[in-house]
Amino acid sequence: MITYATAQAIGDRPVQCDATAVATESGARAWVLLDGIGTTAQVQAWTREKAGVLARVAAVTRSPEAAVTAARTVSDSDGYEDVFGAPDAVAVIAVHTADGALRIGWCGDARAYWRPTNGTPEQLTVDHNEAEARRARGLTNIPYSFRHMVTSSLRRYDGASGEIGTARPLSARGGRLLLVSDGTYAPFEDNGADMSAPLAAATPRGAASALVRRAVSFPSARRDNATATVVQFA
Repeated sequence: MITYATAQAIGDRPVQCDATAVATESGARAWVLLDGIGTTAQVQAWTREKAGVLARVAAVTRSPEAAVTAARTVSDSDGYEDVFGAPDAVAVIAVHTADGALRIGWCGDARAYWRPTNGTPEQLTVDHNEAEARRARGLTNIPYSFRHMVTSSLRRYDGASGEIGTARPLSARGGRLLLVSDGTYAPFEDNGADMSAPLAAATPRGAASALVRRAVSFPSARRDNATATVVQFA
């Protein structure tokens, strides 16, 4: 049996620009989380629409990579001449198929975690941002602000910086999948806390709600939109 829930907190932002969607097709189910880049009503509407596109394509193709590629193709033809002024988002997608496999794909710095029953959450994704790019080159003196400089998104995908990340397939049994925007996980990291306790709540709804409430409760100069989707696999 699979149960799931999503929770959001707006933080200090005037608009909630994170978006989620779920779709089912022929025994496959897809969960999508987008984190909009920018804080406008235009970005909000765009992320909600694109989340639905990603979920439907991921469920039909059973491929997170195909979903991101399709969303990028649609974005290229949506009428914005200046890509730098156009709405954009980072994305993380999970697809669960009838054979029990769980596949994860992403672009940007939205994340996926897997928590075995009574275990510790394991990060399945690697952020596509300037901090990780420099870390991969062996650099250690990396300014904090570089973690916010994403190197791939639904519109940014030229060359290696636009890669679609893929995690190793999992056998989705006896655990919880967590999809989160950086407004959820970053406050935990910045305050030296981990997400184990809220993620261990009795139900997916309780876990998702506890995660975002805690994320926006940490002391911070500015609290971002926070979104969490928690999926329970029996």
